[in-house]
Amino acid sequence: MEACYRMRLILPIAVALCAGCGPHTPQQNPEPLRSSPGIPSLSGLDDATRQSIELACMTQKIEGPVAYGSCLNKQIHALRSSPGIPSLSGLDDATRQSIELACMTQRIEGPVAYGRCLNKQINGLRSSPGIPSLSGLDDETRQSIELACITQKGQGPAAYGECLRTQLRSIGIQPR
Repeated sequence: MEACYRMRLILPIAVALCAGCGPHTPQQNPEPLRSSPGIPSLSGLDDATRQSIELACMTQKIEGPVAYGSCLNKQIHALRSSPGIPSLSGLDDATRQSIELACMTQRIEGPVAYGRCLNKQINGLRSSPGIPSLSGLDDETRQSIELACITQKGQGPAAYGECLRTQLRSIGIQPR
């Protein structure tokens, strides 16, 4: 019951923040943004980086162009000394969604924090067996297992995969 309550709270936020989420593309060179006065252009950035910067500066945007431009410039400056947002395009949908959900809070802090979180989740995934497939299960069993692991899904794919494996073992299935 508590998981349903949490999901009702989290889902609208996740949908709003992940609008346009999808496989990330590598960051493009932000150098053309350097000399732009006022509100800098974000057109030279990939979608994930641009969206993360825009989310990080949402509050300042309603304060006006000076505050918004200052925030954008701060995010762009911080981005220059970071590896940026890694691509998630090589991951399956369940893994990508779990990583994005786990990093939702950092996404609205900007691309540096978001990229750091994504990299942490990717590195954690390397030492885990990943997310087992639930494709051979009937709909009711699959939905019950997914619901039982909803909290862990928001903690990232390593925690989510471990929860799914525990649930599968509890019904006599040895996950791969």
